[in-house]
Amino acid sequence: MATDKQIAANRANAAKSSGSTSPLGEAIVSRNAVGHNLLAKSVVLRSECPARFKTFVESFYAEHKPVTPTESALVETMATARWRLIRTFNFEAASIDHEYALDSGSAGLTTPTRATLAYRRASDAGRSVELMNRAEARLQHQFNGAFDRLMRLKAVPE
Repeated sequence: MATDKQIAANRANAAKSSGSTSPLGEAIVSRNAVGHNLLAKSVVLRSECPARFKTFVESFYAEHKPVTPTESALVETMATARWRLIRTFNFEAASIDHEYALDSGSAGLTTPTRATLAYRRASDAGRSVELMNRAEARLQHQFNGAFDRLMRLKAVPE
């Protein structure tokens, strides 16, 4: 899930936008809310805030101003990949924090040492950290691929 700081940064970037200027772009933007709600139903977990997700996606739309269905799809791919990537970061942190809290036997150790041992236990327990790291790489690849494709599409003169 996006942090308040990330959402604020996205809003600041979006504020620089002048919005869509073509009739096609304005028609697409007018349908964004419906699309964002449908997207949220398939991406947002019960423990996450749909309104935050909607704001997050809208900030990507405002920044990139898609004007075709393909550009919109790429922007949505970027936003959902980034949302899920942030979720993966949060899952990893929660997993390590959980192991840290369970370990009362290392109270005499320094915080970095305890955190390192907690990371090791989280990594060893069911390969969850390894799987999260693979998911992180895959999601970052999805984001980068969609971003690169969007930039290539926008660079083509109309």
